Amino acid sequence: MDFIIIFLIIVINFIFQSTVLPSLGIFGVVPNTGIIIVVLVALIKGKNAGSMVGLLIGLLQDIIFSTVVGVNGIIYFFIGYIIGISEDKLSKDNLLIPIFLTLLSTLFYHLSYYLFMFFLGHNINFSAFFKQIVLLEMLYNGLLSILFYKLFNKIFTVPSIRFGKK
Repeated sequence: MDFIIIFLIIVINFIFQSTVLPSLGIFGVVPNTGIIIVVLVALIKGKNAGSMVGLLIGLLQDIIFSTVVGVNGIIYFFIGYIIGISEDKLSKDNLLIPIFLTLLSTLFYHLSYYLFMFFLGHNINFSAFFKQIVLLEMLYNGLLSILFYKLFNKIFTVPSIRFGKK
């Protein structure tokens, strides 16, 4: 059942990210909901689900939006895997954890993407890019991760029934 829910989340996110989000940009910066979803799935479901969701979201973005196929898939895969490894060590009740992990993942994504593009021969002015886009996207993703985390907790948390005295 989780597979179907995660697949629907990926499809809805892809449609949402390619149609609605470009019009919600602030100073030309659009949030990357793909990173948020990878972080939250890895945090809630672990390394296997996190890495597979990361690979799927990344490859979808590569195929549709990127000139180089595979870069986003690899980066998202590692984000999902690394966060998924620490899934059982982190408190899922603390709202600061998904915010912090989303901020770090956004930073990691952009640094990794820059390195990949640098070695592939693409010239990017990193200092201007970092100041104008990365910092604002980190803030945007961090704020959106709060909403997504509350939604994902409702979707993936199985209610428990307790019998007996309190």
